[in-house]
Amino acid sequence: MKPAGALALLVAIPLLLTGCAEGFERQRYQSRLIRDVSPQEVFQDAQEILRREFGPVRADPESLRIETRPVEFRTRTTSGTARDLYRAPSTMRRIARFVAAPAAGGAVARLRVEIERLDTERQDAFYPDRGRRLSDAPADTPIQRDAATTQRQNTVWTFVKRDYRLERAILAELLERFAPAPEPPAPQDQAPPTDAAP
Repeated sequence: MKPAGALALLVAIPLLLTGCAEGFERQRYQSRLIRDVSPQEVFQDAQEILRREFGPVRADPESLRIETRPVEFRTRTTSGTARDLYRAPSTMRRIARFVAAPAAGGAVARLRVEIERLDTERQDAFYPDRGRRLSDAPADTPIQRDAATTQRQNTVWTFVKRDYRLERAILAELLERFAPAPEPPAPQDQAPPTDAAP
């Protein structure tokens, strides 16, 4: 193999592995087994919790899947970019995906909450000449590049991380809702009161 080919292969392998790892990470869910309940019951209660946290949701009773609408927020410290170093604001959003499934002795609740960063401006700054090929001619203008597309289609959101803390909190609340009520303490025999001293 020629040195140039070997070098290209060495560069490509880590990129492929990174892409596969990120794709696998985005498929994983945090899960909890909830005993003595049906998946449909878990699905119903999960809708209530997710609506409270995220607002309107898309719920499919057949597949027992729920997806929330994105909820945007601003941050100056957790965007995962150099902007955090000088406390510049970044627009982020959270999206939750939930699925309930039957399991031995009950149901399993699976949840993942993704955090994404709005990167439309960064994408345009880093790749201003995406329309240019092997030519000296100027690339398409931004208007030409975005022709016949909507603003939503041109918006770039980048996956940053999972919100494990929120996942744990929601699943813990779901578990608590189906936890058996504690039994009242058994009445104890009380000794008769002693006569007071004269």
